[in-house]
Amino acid sequence: MSNGDSVAAALSARVLRRIGRRGASLAFVGLLCLAIAASLAFRQGGERAAAGQAMLTTIAPIPVWALAWCLTGVLCLVQMFLRSDRVAFAVATALLLLYGLVHMISTFTGDNPRGWVAGAVWLAFGGWIALIATWPEAVAVHRLTSGRRGGPAIVVADAGGVIQSWNPQAAALFGWSTEEAVGRPLTILIPPRLRERHLAGLTRVRSSGESALSGRIIPLMGLRRDGSEIPIALTVNTWQGDDGVGYTGVIKLMGGAGDVESD
Repeated sequence: MSNGDSVAAALSARVLRRIGRRGASLAFVGLLCLAIAASLAFRQGGERAAAGQAMLTTIAPIPVWALAWCLTGVLCLVQMFLRSDRVAFAVATALLLLYGLVHMISTFTGDNPRGWVAGAVWLAFGGWIALIATWPEAVAVHRLTSGRRGGPAIVVADAGGVIQSWNPQAAALFGWSTEEAVGRPLTILIPPRLRERHLAGLTRVRSSGESALSGRIIPLMGLRRDGSEIPIALTVNTWQGDDGVGYTGVIKLMGGAGDVESD
């Protein structure tokens, strides 16, 4: 693999970790919406009289449909990078279901006898998007990381110990901005002398699916970006997701610290 391919692969992996499964799904839906908008806006003359499109025009002109698909696509591509993405999912689902219902109705009115085929596809696709919208990934992380000023630092990591999200308090405590921290390993927050025990603990949790320290307050030393060490109190919770074990750490600055415990 060339250096260019390696860089592209690493960048793609980091972006995927940043946006999560919900964001990746929104990216797909957004691009699909833009493709549909283009197909409507630049349709050929012979397609103008197609039964399906004739039925669409009874509700709104084709350019209006194209604009609706375009705006939905842009909304999805914007919100794929945000922790609050409910509007994009709701709009995309509504438009897909509406499109499917129009095609279904065209079957019963006789305008498009085979409209039920396209209608079934659009309705199934809309149902799939509605199902993805129930995934807890982005919503749960948003609730955890949008705390009030002065609250605890909260760090969310995946099974490999890679940071998925953290709140402004974590950025202020450790000196890494959210953009800099997401995609990096948790070891950036751990003094070098303690990292081996941390990695061994992650390995045990991945194999067993449980942590002996889950829910306990753990005094330890944290590492700031400038290399200084600070005493912190960590409460870690593990949870099982589709991609394996995940971690949520609630961190507070404390006056002193004891020895580090391992999972």
